[in-house]
Amino acid sequence: MTAVVGIFEHRTAAVAAEQLLEEAGFGDRTGVTYVLPDDGPAPPRLKRRGESMLRAAIKWGIWGSLIIEVPSLIALLVYPMDINIKILLAATVWKFGAAFGSWIGAMSAGEEGLDDEHAAEYEALLAAGYALIAVDVRARHRPGIRGALLESGALSLRDVRGSFVLKQPPGTKRAAVSS
Repeated sequence: MTAVVGIFEHRTAAVAAEQLLEEAGFGDRTGVTYVLPDDGPAPPRLKRRGESMLRAAIKWGIWGSLIIEVPSLIALLVYPMDINIKILLAATVWKFGAAFGSWIGAMSAGEEGLDDEHAAEYEALLAAGYALIAVDVRARHRPGIRGALLESGALSLRDVRGSFVLKQPPGTKRAAVSS
């Protein structure tokens, strides 16, 4: 996933960019993330790539083992064979589903978040009071998005691979909206 990221010095410029994107028709059909500075004690933290891989691997591993184990148990109950072979197969088949499901989960969650250097840079900009707008669009729409962000007063534009996801402590609200 590649996003066009605009950095704005003032919150008003970011709001103007948001309005311009909505007028151009990009606000409702694309992944637009607005990360605005807030007055909280700590600046917003962005999720790094790979932070959610373990959780996704466990979840998909459980699903993979269930998807493989349930049909194989039904088949083992119906198919006539020695009980020792049935126990051996029932005890080992689910592991293949768990391993494959864990691999799928880890690979799919590996694209969520930003690289460490980009996340650290954007967190420092947010701590300094800058606003960020990240727009995830197809390659053919990127020139229009870049023009709208520049017209609104973006200081810098960059194509970044990854997704902008705020890492929030439980029970807190941040000034970020994703549509």
